[in-house]
Amino acid sequence: MSENFPYADIIILALIAGFILLRLRSILGKKDENDSFNFLQQSKIKQPENSDPIIQLGDKSLKVRLRSEQDPYVATLSNGVILQSINEIKTKDPLFSATTFLEGAKMAFEMVFDGFNKNDKSILSMLLSQEIYDDFLSDIEAREKQENRQETTLLSVAAKEISAIKLDKNMVQITVNFESEQVTVERSKDGSIVAGDPSDVQHVSDEWVFERDITSKNPNWKIIET
Repeated sequence: MSENFPYADIIILALIAGFILLRLRSILGKKDENDSFNFLQQSKIKQPENSDPIIQLGDKSLKVRLRSEQDPYVATLSNGVILQSINEIKTKDPLFSATTFLEGAKMAFEMVFDGFNKNDKSILSMLLSQEIYDDFLSDIEAREKQENRQETTLLSVAAKEISAIKLDKNMVQITVNFESEQVTVERSKDGSIVAGDPSDVQHVSDEWVFERDITSKNPNWKIIET
């Protein structure tokens, strides 16, 4: 009996070791499966972050959408052709706003009007294309030679709408319709009115064309037609 005891002891120890080995294998196997699953989950989460084209497209689309929400003029448009052209401009310049553009066009109209009346050639050359500037300069020189001076006062002006848009690659031409109220009189050299009535308000419609390379860092538009 005492001689068989060591063998029984060895068998018991072997069974215990086998049980422990099976438990360890079971635990390690489950750990590997969980680790693999967690890695795939992390890969799926991180994959969009490492995909530059997706981020860029999403970011660009977001900018266009936010800019559209901040562009009240677009919300009022019923002309599908103009709306499509504005959206094409926004794809090249997400910061473009038709509302802001019309505000700037109104300001440009006032500056050109004032610059012409005051013979301010620096303002005119800044806002006008060379061809239109030359025409304005000829009119100024002709006016200076006249005995009497025609004087036009701008009472109000509104940039009513964008009536046409032309895109040629990165060059954009936008036609704007203006409605203004003006008073025109003719004065002699001593300043007295010789023609016209200062109380006669005239309603004038104008159509100006603005041009710009939409991808240029220079934000200024040039007036190419008046």
